[in-house]
Amino acid sequence: MHLDHTIIPTKNTVSTAAFYADILGLTNLGHYEPFTAVAVDDNLKLLFNKKESFEPRHYAFIVTEQEYTDIFSRIKNSPEITFGDSPADRTNKQVYFSSDREGFYFDDENGHILEVIKHL
Repeated sequence: MHLDHTIIPTKNTVSTAAFYADILGLTNLGHYEPFTAVAVDDNLKLLFNKKESFEPRHYAFIVTEQEYTDIFSRIKNSPEITFGDSPADRTNKQVYFSSDREGFYFDDENGHILEVIKHL
């Protein structure tokens, strides 16, 4: 069994899909009736649904060392994106370390909290 998709509420489906594709290195699937979508892997798709109001959510991605390096580089080179070491402080420009993980948090353009995790 695997998860096929999850629906993420957004204010602008096209720009949000482009953001996830560009920053996280995902494949932008474009219009995916009636959503806009990106592929996380061969199974999981993030389907962006236009909503006027919604509560921000948290999405965590476990990535390879190379993916982590690439994503972190794109974030540091994007002056409009801040990152931090906790969901409560996503602007302190720190990463967190636990016994077997390294990671950081940042926001998408809708206020959803994204977490990128690398196993050490």
